[in-house]
Amino acid sequence: MLLGGLLMLVAVVVAMFFAIEESGGLSNYPYFFLLPWIVGLAIVLVTPSAILFYKGKFTLSNPIVWATWTYLFPAFVMGGFFMAGGWSQPYYLSFIQDAEYTLPLTISLVALGFIGLSIGYFLPLGSRVGGLLERMLPATDYSTKAYYLPSFLLFVLGIFNTSFAFIMGLFGFQRAQEFGTYDGIVYLTTLFWVQGSFLLWSIVFRQEKLKPIHFLTIAFLIVTALGRSIFSGTRGGLVTACFTVVLAYVLSGKAFRIRHYILAGCIFFSVLMAGMIYGSTFRAVKGSEERQNIDQYAENVLQTIDQVGQSDVGGMFDYGFSRITERMDVVSGLAVVVSNHERLEPYEEAYGINDNIWTDLTTFFIPRVIWTDKPAASDARRFSDLYFEFGESSTAITPFGDLLRNYGIPGVFVGMFALGLILRTLHRMLIENQSPRLWRSALWFMVLMSVSFEGFYGTIIPFLFKDGVTAVIGISIVCLLAAKLMGGDRSEGALLKRPLLG
Repeated sequence: MLLGGLLMLVAVVVAMFFAIEESGGLSNYPYFFLLPWIVGLAIVLVTPSAILFYKGKFTLSNPIVWATWTYLFPAFVMGGFFMAGGWSQPYYLSFIQDAEYTLPLTISLVALGFIGLSIGYFLPLGSRVGGLLERMLPATDYSTKAYYLPSFLLFVLGIFNTSFAFIMGLFGFQRAQEFGTYDGIVYLTTLFWVQGSFLLWSIVFRQEKLKPIHFLTIAFLIVTALGRSIFSGTRGGLVTACFTVVLAYVLSGKAFRIRHYILAGCIFFSVLMAGMIYGSTFRAVKGSEERQNIDQYAENVLQTIDQVGQSDVGGMFDYGFSRITERMDVVSGLAVVVSNHERLEPYEEAYGINDNIWTDLTTFFIPRVIWTDKPAASDARRFSDLYFEFGESSTAITPFGDLLRNYGIPGVFVGMFALGLILRTLHRMLIENQSPRLWRSALWFMVLMSVSFEGFYGTIIPFLFKDGVTAVIGISIVCLLAAKLMGGDRSEGALLKRPLLG
């Protein structure tokens, strides 16, 4: 019945599209011809989730499900509707050459890449390799009681490191003029805040009955998440905090039901709206990414809060909705790359972004401490300067656009296939077909958060490696403290085979 209803809905939408087009009602919507292609892409994106649901394996922690519903569907289906309906009209729409050919090609490339990602995930090779690697991992886990204090200490360490990074101009809406040798290491240590937050939320969700200490922990987590979002100046800080809570809930073994999805959707839209309003206003108030001292930066924060508070609700809602539609429309930005990559290829070397995937994949494992002049080929601002004629901020390129620039249309399928294989291997190694273990869940959480479908393909593996090493260090600290300070509490039968740290 569900499949039949979906097919009927698609048929009605397509029929209405052709009827309106024949009557000339689309003259005010020059990109409405893209609607059937967007519907087709929606079907392609939903299919793997439907297969997993049919098999009883649908969960938000699955990498295909997570990628589909947290980025790909909103960015390319909903964002595509926003563009086709005229709600999103970025300045670079004029850069798209032969839109009637380029835009359908863009949607097709996204579908091709996602099919490659899905095939790479569903092939048994990744599952088999992940199963072999899983056997090499220690099976130890400690009780939630043993994890609490070490996780809190890791969380506080992350806050301290983030504060230090903020002072150095490595955190927030500011950019240092020159990057030092150890700046990358300093930035990576800020991830302890994110990892510690996930661990504490997981501990809370694993409790049969909440105690006062858990309510205090929840309050502390919420307050610090709000503070981080406010001072980061980004429009997605609150969304990231919500993702942390959702994944902690799911990876704690809790089931997501229909009411949970509805509640999560409402909260997601609310925090997205709030983040867009605050982040956009803050950037307008600050004006640029120039590095500031703490007093000046804090003054901008207070001025932004005051300005948002004095605005009328209707005006703020319209402003936030317009920012959301433009931010979610990734189709138009990717279409600029699809339309111009062959013409601009000769100029990429002058901007230092040519062959960026190969350069990044062959140099990322060499620390900048050793190679101080190591090139950063995947430079978002240089890319935006060349393709969008604006280098003061970065525009989404997506792995599909990056693979197309480097290896053409076949490279889109092959590159995404390889990514699907890697994600399935890691998912099987840490989560799939296993009882929930907190330390493994924390590692998988960091894997999901490190894979960006908005940036360069060339940075995915380097980020997976760097964030993965940082996550291993963080969880090793937690497990070491749990074993030493708490005596490796085994009251819940969590110690299964051998000590995690030997």
